Amino acid sequence: MKDLIRYVSDLQTTLNRLPMDRVEQVITILQEARLAGRTIFVMGNGGSASTASHLVCDLAKNTRHEQWPPFRVVGLADNMAIFSAYANDEGYDKVFSQQLASLVNEGDIVLGISASGNSPNVLQAIELAKERGATTVGFTGFDGGKLGPMVDVNVHIDSSRIEHVEDIHLMLEHMITARLRQDLGQELIAWEVAEAGIAAEAALEIMPAAAQPAARISPKAILELTEEAGDGPDGLLRRMLPLAAQCMNCPSGCTVMVNEDGKAETAMLVFNGELRDAPGYELADTVERGLAGWVVQNRQPAIIHNTLEDPRWLRRTWDGCDQELKSAICVPLVYDDRILGVLTLVCPGPGRFKEQDLAVVTALANGISQVAAKARVTRNG
Repeated sequence: MKDLIRYVSDLQTTLNRLPMDRVEQVITILQEARLAGRTIFVMGNGGSASTASHLVCDLAKNTRHEQWPPFRVVGLADNMAIFSAYANDEGYDKVFSQQLASLVNEGDIVLGISASGNSPNVLQAIELAKERGATTVGFTGFDGGKLGPMVDVNVHIDSSRIEHVEDIHLMLEHMITARLRQDLGQELIAWEVAEAGIAAEAALEIMPAAAQPAARISPKAILELTEEAGDGPDGLLRRMLPLAAQCMNCPSGCTVMVNEDGKAETAMLVFNGELRDAPGYELADTVERGLAGWVVQNRQPAIIHNTLEDPRWLRRTWDGCDQELKSAICVPLVYDDRILGVLTLVCPGPGRFKEQDLAVVTALANGISQVAAKARVTRNG
């Protein structure tokens, strides 16, 4: 009995030294990967392979939410056929790196779990990942081994007892999954209802008194409230753009809709509160050479911190002085895994958008995508 009590006591002592700031960093990295459509690769050996598989399962299934894109996550220890083929033909130290060589892209996430931090196959895979421009994460124990200083973010368990290290690695994956599920299941768009301008009375009716006047409304609720206003899908689409700009406190923005070939079809602009259709020549040019086209082609969002320095930004007469420095954020409009267009929001001054703004803008884009899909069905039906 004393041994069992000592085990738990020592485990608690180790937990008290858990680097929570590093755990927060990993959560942020995974969150951003989800919103940007990047792939997350996870690997480990033995007990760490089991933890890796558990993390893949939880990220893929237990974080799903109707209003958010799913995680793209791959377990490199899960396909025994290819795992054993590489082990037999090229050596066990290459079982992860050779899989990654065919799959990993710049901006992806590669997470290696190794209690010792010295597993040769994990180290080779991390080395390849860094060469490809992926972000690397490590879960380690003991002294961190070679893996600790090699990765971008290392969550080190300060213990030399293998059971404690593996216990806490499994706890880490549950902590991270629970946090991601909570953040994306409960993260709602906040703004002053009195300034929202769309179905404010209806919003106040469904909000508890404690939440007024700063109501928190989900993307789904936005659709329900705007539909109550009596607009058809095209009308709703026109109302959603000013709402998106207002939610992010941006004076201007645009939505560009594209066809199945990625060619521009229609666009709407909002500038200083005025909504209007975009000129045809500017619309085509933006999709062919500008930020909207880059987002459509790469199927991922983009943040421009300085529009005067980023070559993807095409200056437009409708957006004020050509030499005025601005910030921009552009997110794809996706419905049923198809790119319908892009949402772009613009603010004066540099560095106005942060990575965490992607969560809110993605939620807004999801709402616009649903409305745009309805409008397209209505027009074609």
